[in-house]
Amino acid sequence: MHLSHQPILFSLFPWALAQYGGGSPSSSRTTSTESATTTTSSAHGVQTVTVGKDNALAFSPDSITAAVGSSIEFVFYPPVHSVTQSSFDSPCAPLANGTGFWSGAITTTGDKTNTNVFTLTINDTNPIWFYCATPSHCETGMAGVINPPSGGSETLDQYKAAASKVSNPAAPSVVQGGSIGPSQAASTSSSASHSATSSAATTTPTKSASVRGLDTGGFGFCQWAPVALACLMAVGVGSLII
Repeated sequence: MHLSHQPILFSLFPWALAQYGGGSPSSSRTTSTESATTTTSSAHGVQTVTVGKDNALAFSPDSITAAVGSSIEFVFYPPVHSVTQSSFDSPCAPLANGTGFWSGAITTTGDKTNTNVFTLTINDTNPIWFYCATPSHCETGMAGVINPPSGGSETLDQYKAAASKVSNPAAPSVVQGGSIGPSQAASTSSSASHSATSSAATTTPTKSASVRGLDTGGFGFCQWAPVALACLMAVGVGSLII
């Protein structure tokens, strides 16, 4: 019987092509991409005012604009300071109706800030005048204002000028109008920093394609060599059958 080797040859060719990676050129290269999330965060609605920083008898800043619902944290430096509300007309004296805030005398030792702050929540945008009730501090100019009035009719400079004529500043008898405790601004900033660090540390690369052979421009030489060898084997088998 005489059998042609051509059908056998062509029937074996697809099998050889499938076995040795006859694929598209797009599968011959590996690429890797990375993505990182940077998180950033702040204590939204919380402003910080330092009290007696660098041994200065001053609030910094001493003029603050604050929105309703926001908070102001007074951070105390050594040795002894306070935050007391007053009226513009009576500097260095607590409000006559007893509704004003007072932090109490905050004693701080060492060269660092007190571990607690006095936090005041803003309920309206009316001007709020305040001073330090420690003897001689208010008359020296240790005073400030929250939401100063517009128009220039009542200014912080005028308040301080009137305060300089006061011989004996007064203080309320009860701590009120705010809260004493750890800083919300510091704890929120620390939490945001930890979140950003953790997010960046968990970034992992992702593969977009798998490696298939040596890329020499489309179908690589290393892919075609096994195919050619398989074809030669098919020819040999066909010759034996003949």
